[in-house]
Amino acid sequence: MLKKTYIDNNGYLRFSSSDKLVHRWVAEKNIGRCLYPNEVVHHKDGNKLNNSPNNLQVFSSQDEHHRLHQKRKVLKFFLPKFIFKLFCR
Repeated sequence: MLKKTYIDNNGYLRFSSSDKLVHRWVAEKNIGRCLYPNEVVHHKDGNKLNNSPNNLQVFSSQDEHHRLHQKRKVLKFFLPKFIFKLFCR
C-alpha cells in the first residue's frame, strides 16, 4: 500500500503521517541504515520529486553537498567559453 504524501513549501515530497521527507526515507532504505542528521540527500537530476534510488546521492554534510553545487556553477560558467574557444576559432 502506498502511503499518502504531500508536497511541502520547499517542493519536497513528505509522508502525511509523519512529515518525514520521502527522499531521505528512500535513501535510508537504499543504504540499509538510518541517515545521520547531518547527512544530506541530493537529487542528481535536480527534480525534487524524482525520489528514485538511482537519482539520490547521500553526502556526509551540507558542506560536501555545497561543494558539488559550487563545482557545477564553475563548470556551467567556464565550459561554454572553453568549448567556444575550441571549436569557433
